[in-house]
Amino acid sequence: MKKIIEISVAIKSIAAMVLAGQIILYVIAGSFFGLSSMDFSFIWQAVAIAAITGILHYIAFTEDVIKKMRYPLRLIVFTIPLFVILAAFAVVFQWFPFNLLAWTLFALVFIVVFGAFNAAVAIYTKVTGKKYNESLNAYNRKNAI
Repeated sequence: MKKIIEISVAIKSIAAMVLAGQIILYVIAGSFFGLSSMDFSFIWQAVAIAAITGILHYIAFTEDVIKKMRYPLRLIVFTIPLFVILAAFAVVFQWFPFNLLAWTLFALVFIVVFGAFNAAVAIYTKVTGKKYNESLNAYNRKNAI
């Protein structure tokens, strides 16, 4: 039971961040296109995408499901299914016209947003890792370990 709660918390944490990010991006993009409200079906789509992303993230980035895999491979395990699922949503919910330009823009936006997110995570990891290493070194010096 404890493990189920840990898994659900991990999935919900990522899903909440993804949902918040989607809403923020929608509000920003909507401002440029003169939108003043959010369609109810979009909210449910966003919730579903957030939940799916949380599950995919858990599968790809924890040792619980995939053991001993390098980070670049984990990115692939996460990115390809996510792109396919988003593309399926785009088709089913008719997010944009079915033509080459629209799909090219969809792929480019996905790559840019995904790249920016990964860059932010890398920077955060580097900064926090450096901070924790400095704290550990200070502790070791203080305690002569």
